[in-house]
Amino acid sequence: MNQKTEGTIFWVTADGTGNREAIQRIASEHNLTVRLCEFAELFNRLRAERCRLVAIELGSKPDEGMALLKQLHVRAPHVVAVAASADSSVQTLRAALKTGASDFLSLPLDDKELNKVFIKLTQAGALRPATDMVGEVITLCGARGGLGVTTLAVNVAVRLAARAQSRVVLVDLDLQRGDVAAFLNLTPTQSLAAVAAAHGEVDEVFLQDVLTRHASGVFVLPAPEQMEEADAIGHPEVDVVLGLLRSLFRYIVIDTSRVITGATLAAFEHADRILLLTDLSVPGVRAARRIVELLERLSVPSERVELLVTQAVRGPVPLAEAARAIGKEPLVSIARDQATASDLMNAGTPLNGVRQSALGTSIDTLTAKLMGDRAAGGAGRGSLLQRVFGRRSKAQL
Repeated sequence: MNQKTEGTIFWVTADGTGNREAIQRIASEHNLTVRLCEFAELFNRLRAERCRLVAIELGSKPDEGMALLKQLHVRAPHVVAVAASADSSVQTLRAALKTGASDFLSLPLDDKELNKVFIKLTQAGALRPATDMVGEVITLCGARGGLGVTTLAVNVAVRLAARAQSRVVLVDLDLQRGDVAAFLNLTPTQSLAAVAAAHGEVDEVFLQDVLTRHASGVFVLPAPEQMEEADAIGHPEVDVVLGLLRSLFRYIVIDTSRVITGATLAAFEHADRILLLTDLSVPGVRAARRIVELLERLSVPSERVELLVTQAVRGPVPLAEAARAIGKEPLVSIARDQATASDLMNAGTPLNGVRQSALGTSIDTLTAKLMGDRAAGGAGRGSLLQRVFGRRSKAQL
């Protein structure tokens, strides 16, 4: 007789191999399904299949395993993580638990030890089928001002909501200027300032009360109405917010400022994709290269950083030369369409697909690429806040 499956476990190793038979045999006693995968596959697999438990074997690449464990804690806070290692020293155990592991297993696996962990987590309700998702964070930033980052962020969010038929939230982290609400003709009653001012715990229920829903279906988390309120919003507040939004929305689109702050770093830290927008002017290309170099120093994996080139401001640098200088081939070229962009901004409306325009075609192309399959980023992200404000990063900046 078939028994009801109680949940799914992802067992993650550096190369996707493991003692499959032993793991599946023990898991089956608890009516659990086991999925084996590699480090680089984990987040794409989590988006495709719900689960509450991920076991990461530190194995032959303990540093990569620890980095992946930290990413999991940041990007999927609702998932219970277990570390497994042949090194069961106190130092390794403490490091794993500090990084985000809820429990630790010694390798080779011991049936009794694994059973105890499964029983404990089952009784705590950690292995019930998850209703949460692991959303994808798309962070947009401009090499310099006036390139249309906010226009792009707003319209990409609207198109994603329409084409993906999924929940999408747009977060305004341009905290001083905060134009997202104006671009959508919204008058929010709450903003990120409510998160900074919260006296109790900020959870999903609290956060959903702060969001404003646009007619397109996109939810918006606006920047503070008063400029001075921006000072209270830093890395800790944004880190909590983005972690919660991942479990509520399929796509989290972030509009950032050109100033590198704690809030911006949190957006980079959480990002699955960083879309860097530049023009072909000499200052634009130079600024884009500096941002790419900064992200390299912050150990952001190169494959997460993608280049967008806008023709909104004409420049003398040929596209091929700009790509070589920046070190990135363009993902999409955004058409020059100042009249449409200006009309949208002043009317407070996104492109709705009815009005044909070069800008709309470019955004359609970008949206299709964002919805396409893409390999998960590598490990090793760590805390950007610590690195950027550390002694070495200060010297480089």
